[in-house]
Amino acid sequence: MKNKFFDIKKPEGAVVKSAASSVFRSKYVLAHFDKLSHLEDDLKRLPSNEEFMFLQTENQFNAFTFIPAVAKLHTIRHLYAATYSISRRAIEALVELHDKGMIDAITLCISDSLIKRNPKTIDLLTAMISSRGNIKVQFCWSHAKVALMQTDEGHYIVEGSGNWSENAMYEQYLFANSKSVYEFRKELFNNVTIRHIADANGLKAV
Repeated sequence: MKNKFFDIKKPEGAVVKSAASSVFRSKYVLAHFDKLSHLEDDLKRLPSNEEFMFLQTENQFNAFTFIPAVAKLHTIRHLYAATYSISRRAIEALVELHDKGMIDAITLCISDSLIKRNPKTIDLLTAMISSRGNIKVQFCWSHAKVALMQTDEGHYIVEGSGNWSENAMYEQYLFANSKSVYEFRKELFNNVTIRHIADANGLKAV
């Protein structure tokens, strides 16, 4: 019996967007599109409706890799991402994906300890989103690690142990396509106690 989980062709009509170096300036984005050659060797496709994929990796790709994996096939209408920490290069990559039209809107939920732990990253973040009204950042007491990607084709969820950094170790992920789970996980962003917020108006306490 053929393996249903991995060896399936990509959906018909899916448009693969170019990741050529002439298109993307950010090395972080390029690296993750390049790493997708390894992810695609094993995965082959995005999860179908109400499908859940349980993945394990070792020194291969990290949580950010799933974002361009979806974005290169389908425009992400809204990306919600909760993380304890985020690197400067990840911020630059997200903004570039947004500017290239691959992600329409971004809402980040980051641990507010980052404000004191890494003020330079916060300065970069507020500077880059100051002219971009569709990118908002809320800071709260959170250790959640989840990304939600709403597209015209599905509602994708990624959660697991991996951080948005380049030090991937032995990690586990759940990669799913489910509107009900998407809405459930979105409560992490809607019901959280926000301590600070950053948007086009800058960083401010709430």
